[in-house]
Formats: sequence, structure tokens, C-alpha cells
Amino acid sequence: MGYFSKTCAKTNLPVVHDGRGFNALNNVVALLPNGTKVTGSYDGYGRVNGTELHDEWDDVKFVLTQHYNGEAYDELGKSGDELAQGHFMDNAFLIYCTIVNPEGFKNYAKYKQVFKKMAKW
Repeated sequence: MGYFSKTCAKTNLPVVHDGRGFNALNNVVALLPNGTKVTGSYDGYGRVNGTELHDEWDDVKFVLTQHYNGEAYDELGKSGDELAQGHFMDNAFLIYCTIVNPEGFKNYAKYKQVFKKMAKW
């Protein structure tokens, strides 16, 4: 199985794996419906800080660490599917997400629109 990822449940910014070099888009709080929180680096293969999230993947919500303010699972929207699996996008898109638009997209549809325009994927 290759890379896979989600978007931030608060900002709709992409969550990328730890090898991309964009720490602001890699460090997350993963929240599960049972109240479990896992904090750390996302590896691109369904693990945060070494904790496997495969069994809960459909329900897990990622929040980028710098945007997390202690929200509970039920207080957050959904984490959408990251269109480039957290890896396969042009650096220009990631630079846009970290420098030009670090507060994120107002919704998942806006993320998809900008992604399709900039990601060269």
C-alpha cells in the first residue's frame, strides 16, 4: 500500500508525510471517536508518532498541531481525503499552504479548487 492522507478537520489544509519537509503540514493531533488523541508526526502510512490508525482510518480526524485548541472529536468537521495522498503534489502548492494561506481553506471544496489549479497532479 502506498501513501495516503487526509486534510485538517479545521483548516482543510493537506496533511503531508514527514519526508516532505513541511513540518507545519506534518505535525498533527489525531482524534478518534472514543476520545483517544495521538499527537506527533504523520508518516504517510496511517501512523502518527508510531501509533497505527488503520482500523480507525474512516473515522479519524486530523488537526494540524498549530491549529489545535483542545477541541473534542464531536466539535470538529470531517477530515477529507487528501487528493495527492500526502505526497504527490508540487512544492508550489505546499508553499502556498504554509506561507500564503497558512490559515487554510474555508471548506473542502475550496481546498480541491486550489489543489487542482496549483498541485500539478
